[in-house]
Amino acid sequence: MAALRQKLGNVKSSSKLNRAKDGKRVIPCKGLFRDDKEKPFTAKWYETRRNIKKALSVYRELLDKKKTVNKLWQEHENGRNSGLKVHIRAAKVVVRTMGKWVNTSKQIGPISGTKIGDHFYWRGELSIVGLHHESQRGIDYMKLINGKILATSIVDSGRYDNVDEICSDKLVYCGEGDNPNKDQKLVRGNLALKNNMDDKMPVRVIRKVNDDGSGDRGCNYKFVYDGLFCVTEYWKEKGKFGKEIYKFLLRKCEEGDM
Repeated sequence: MAALRQKLGNVKSSSKLNRAKDGKRVIPCKGLFRDDKEKPFTAKWYETRRNIKKALSVYRELLDKKKTVNKLWQEHENGRNSGLKVHIRAAKVVVRTMGKWVNTSKQIGPISGTKIGDHFYWRGELSIVGLHHESQRGIDYMKLINGKILATSIVDSGRYDNVDEICSDKLVYCGEGDNPNKDQKLVRGNLALKNNMDDKMPVRVIRKVNDDGSGDRGCNYKFVYDGLFCVTEYWKEKGKFGKEIYKFLLRKCEEGDM
């Protein structure tokens, strides 16, 4: 994929997240996602999209079966991967075993069969589709032949208040660390995002938004694919626990950037 030609310029501050009276973050959905601007879809793209729909259908049917869910719960409680939730285990163990996995290899850029605005109910579905393979961390990355790592995608899960500023075209994403009581280091996902900035490579962004219509699936949110973003800047600052954290400014990639 051709490298992105990063556009330089003054960075304007984006509006802060709206916050409810209880202090929780409120993400405005209206105007948040752009219409898809991909080039005309190919026959291969439509074939992959049909496979994606079939895979998600199988996955959701599995989670609707009480016997299957109970078995996965037992594996969740007693298995080595006790930190993974049931829907992640269903995606990684059951669906892959049945040969329904789509886009299995990590890659930079758009994913075949997906488009901006596609929504998903569980993190496991993001893995099945190939948008974000990392089951728990917010930053997914891949290693090149030369050993360099590049970020493929990020997920704003809202779990750690990762996004400080947000609008349709720009976001500030907090880096990752194993312990909030220690300074973050420029390793793993943090290093990968920095490398994307240096090499002018895009990152897929998936946002978690409120969705009351998902309540019948046991949740009131969904994950929405928001397209490709460019990492334009990063810095360190003190976090709310007094430790150093990394922050990354990402801007929506324009058609001329690719």
